[in-house]
Amino acid sequence: MLIKKIKTALGILARKTFTGPVEVSVDLTRQCATGCLMCWYWSPLLKERPSDEWACRQIEYDVLLKLLGDFKKLNVKRLIFGGQGDPFLHPRMMDIVEATKKAGIGTAIITAGNYFNAGKIKKLVELKTDHLDVSVQAATPEAYKKVHPALKEGTFERIRESLLLLSELKKKAGQAQPTVSIIDAVCSANYLDTVEMVEFAHEVGAQSVGYKRVDVIPETRSMLLNETQVKELRELLEKAEERAAGLGIETSAGSYGKYIIPGLTSGDYTSEYYSRIPCYVGWLSSRILSDGSVIPCCGCYAPPLGNINQDTFANIWNSEKYREFRQKSINILKNPKLVENCKCSSCVDFEFNFGVYRRLHPFKAMPVP
Repeated sequence: MLIKKIKTALGILARKTFTGPVEVSVDLTRQCATGCLMCWYWSPLLKERPSDEWACRQIEYDVLLKLLGDFKKLNVKRLIFGGQGDPFLHPRMMDIVEATKKAGIGTAIITAGNYFNAGKIKKLVELKTDHLDVSVQAATPEAYKKVHPALKEGTFERIRESLLLLSELKKKAGQAQPTVSIIDAVCSANYLDTVEMVEFAHEVGAQSVGYKRVDVIPETRSMLLNETQVKELRELLEKAEERAAGLGIETSAGSYGKYIIPGLTSGDYTSEYYSRIPCYVGWLSSRILSDGSVIPCCGCYAPPLGNINQDTFANIWNSEKYREFRQKSINILKNPKLVENCKCSSCVDFEFNFGVYRRLHPFKAMPVP
């Protein structure tokens, strides 16, 4: 991994690529019936549902196997399966996890957790899947129902039972994998569960709680908080941190309070920072959508930089289009349109970018929060 980091850093400094991305996010499918209120695609607050043609797209197993060959050549360290749909609705999800692990690539999965069953849980442990982000968005059945109004009663309890089984099987196997983070996209419907999220994580044997920003579109702006709720949330985060320390649970409460809370009333969390630091995402990661489109991150959808159904990922990664994006993003201070077009106002990679900036430019980084 050290050599990988050195090559990546040298590439950033030289404005070239000497290796592939550290991680790649792969959207295996667009299917999902969870109906989270804050979702861009499946929220019941949306005026129109996605078309059947859009929703049916998925990455086929043989295409994924070819991708793994490219990823190995490019020394990709980790794949993240998640995105526009729930990966556990892909018909060959467990085969894909097994193939990824056999390729020697780290495997992380982002899932709502309501598509777990005992067989899948057992297989995840057997394969030593590296990590699960379980986006329950609530810590109690009551809050869960508010955030997922379309789901049947008892769904939250089934997720809890699945996570308890996972913890039990890990203990029996004497292993830590997969590590588990309970994800909470904090919004007006669930913010009162902030402390309880820590309790829930401890109960089900998770290692951490990830408090995330709620990324809104016009129809979901009701998910933002008002000033009174923000004040309440600050106090709840302090209590959550204190409780987590006592239980040995890691949380993102500190960074959330620093970078996210100031934008919770507007939905603009990070655009201001890109007037002061570059974006390095073009060297660090990439994303492949279910229709095969390759995009640099979860905010920059158009235009895509290529499509794996028409070219190899390696060729796309080293293409002129990708090089042009890297030049624009690392000079983002001079490209304000990129900030606007790529939804840098709600950048999930900001802390990652700032971390790189701080290591490459320790003295320049001092004034940046």
